[in-house]
This record gives sequence, structure tokens and C-alpha cells, in this order.
Amino acid sequence: MKQMLLYLGLGYLLLCLGLFLLQRRMQYFPTPPLPIKGAHAVSFQHQEITLRGWLANPDRENALLYFGGNGEQIEQNLTQFRLWFPHHSVYLIPYRGYGNSEGTPTESGIVSDALYLFDQLNQTHPKVTVVGRSLGASVAVQVAANRPVDRVVLVTPFDSALAVARDLYWMFPLSLLMKDPYRSDLLASRIDAPSYVVIAAEDEVIPMKRTQALMEALTPSLQWSREIEGAGHNTLSMFSEYGHALKQAVNGDI
Repeated sequence: MKQMLLYLGLGYLLLCLGLFLLQRRMQYFPTPPLPIKGAHAVSFQHQEITLRGWLANPDRENALLYFGGNGEQIEQNLTQFRLWFPHHSVYLIPYRGYGNSEGTPTESGIVSDALYLFDQLNQTHPKVTVVGRSLGASVAVQVAANRPVDRVVLVTPFDSALAVARDLYWMFPLSLLMKDPYRSDLLASRIDAPSYVVIAAEDEVIPMKRTQALMEALTPSLQWSREIEGAGHNTLSMFSEYGHALKQAVNGDI
């Protein structure tokens, strides 16, 4: 019996070690770039890496900085965002390691890049709105908690990647193992800018309790939340109500 328990204990420790070593491969899903014709390409140098993305509606006074979902090819938003936000220069910059951007994704690297991008845009645009979807919502929270953003819009957000992972891997000591926990719940109360939340009612990736926990942490900056009926985590942008909600949050449209 003691030998069996010893083997089980060693097996559990090996699983923990494997999870620790491979976690970023399990957490990040870098997407290759799509061929885009006629789009305005932009690039930024930060920490010896180049971040390459796209700009819609150049030369507008105000800016919108979009942080995409984990497996999202953000250039697919170019046409919609150009039409939805005609008064904003819209910056779609893939994370390090995603699209044509150099580097390897980590929370510290992605957040550092995001803060740098905001600082660069804020030099030429008096107002910068940040919009983030899923993983990008966590990045947007970190920017909004540390920089004077004009507005922050969070799409299918969660309170922390640690909490989401715990729902799936409850048997592991993730608070000790997880390198990139994205603790939006600890930062949300520091946001002063008006915040807005858009929810996919049929989200099969982010449990509603994780979104609700974040909204509680956002008080009092949270202005409203919109739940898009019938929408899933990855199908949300197919619903016209999604566009209406984003336009209202960013442009103040009724």
C-alpha cells in the first residue's frame, strides 16, 4: 500500500511538473497572419522586437486600440471596425508571437507591449479607447488600470485566467504553478474610465460566473453590460447586436 501511494504521489508530481513546463503551449494559441490587400500596415519597435499590425481610418483625432482573443486573427476585424468607428484611428496589433509580430507570448511581455502601444498612441491622439476580447479583455484591464484611457470595452471577459483554469484543472495547485494568471479581478477597481462589458449569452469557453465576478470588481466604473442572445464565444461577431453594442460603447451611439 505504501509503495502504491508512493507511485501515485510521484505520478502526481510528474503531472504537476509537466503542466508547469508546458503551460504556455496550453495557454496561448498564436495565429498566423492572413493575406490582407489594401490595408494600412504599421509597426512598432519595443524591447528589441517588432510588433506588426494594421491601421484603419488613419489620421483621425482619437484612437481605438484593440486587443484580440487568444486564437483570433484580428485583421479580420478591419472592414467592420473601419465602418463602426469612423471617428477613430483603429489600431489592430497582434501580440508578440502572433501574426507577423516577433517574440514569444507571455503575460509580462504582452502587457508591457500593450502599455507601450498606448503610450505611443497617446502622444499623437488626445483620447485613446481600449477594446479587448477574451484574453484581450484582460490586457485591456491592465492598460486601463495603469493608463488614462478614454473608455474601456471588454468583450467576453473573465476575472482571471487562474480562476478559469481552476474550473478545469481543480486537482492541481495552480496558484503555485501558473506563470500567467491575468488577475483582472485585482486591477479592475483601479479603472477610472467608463467601462462597458459585452457578453456572449451562449459562451462555451468562459463561464458566466467568471464574467460576473469581473463585473462586480469593475464597480463603480462599469456603465452597462450587454448580453447577446444566441452568441457563442467564437461566433459573437456574427451577430448584428454585437456591432450595435460596440458602437454604443465606443461612440456613445444610442
